[in-house]
Amino acid sequence: MRQKRPKKGKFSAPEIMWTTPLYEFLRQCNTTRLKKTILDCGAGSHAGIPPPLFLFYQYGYKTYGIEIEKKALAHANRFCKKNHIPLNIIRGDMRRIPFKNKLFSFVYSFNAIVFMTKADIAVVMSEIQRVLKPHGLCFVNFLSVDDPDRGPFRRTSFACRLLKSKRFSLHKDNEADKYFRNFEILRKEKRLIEKLWYGRKIKQVYIDYIAKKK
Repeated sequence: MRQKRPKKGKFSAPEIMWTTPLYEFLRQCNTTRLKKTILDCGAGSHAGIPPPLFLFYQYGYKTYGIEIEKKALAHANRFCKKNHIPLNIIRGDMRRIPFKNKLFSFVYSFNAIVFMTKADIAVVMSEIQRVLKPHGLCFVNFLSVDDPDRGPFRRTSFACRLLKSKRFSLHKDNEADKYFRNFEILRKEKRLIEKLWYGRKIKQVYIDYIAKKK
């Protein structure tokens, strides 16, 4: 059965604007001549919010995603089913990406890798490199040491249960450069965000990378 694409204008821009850094990644992906295949590592979503992969689907990309946390995966797939959108999101661990070598032109991990230990982050970055085609692009963001959230995760959190992680991994300004030894860094940006989150004002500091596999 042929899948239906959503009608134009069905979803408003504010619903996916929380993924703002990915718009620059999308722009850079669109400048290449590579086949439009993209993988999201950490592709789950919150209730009522389109998964970030929906942004790329709207621009004609063949999308795939993996998500380790069952609730986030369920929210994403509920959105897909309700709106007849084949984003192809499955349960998976980005430390062992369940896809073949050099399969994707583009890979990203948005606000997801930060829940892991630094040892696991190194593994994930090698996995991203493995599944990327030569000259493929990746986007990954890390939490900065300037981020104020240093508290431990709850023992019942998915990070503790599934990732064996105790708290967010924080990186110095140039510390994450080591993960990109086999890449050309195209863009690196440090972002300070202050926002209301469930009625509470929070501050976040991210370091974003867009890089091309050599």
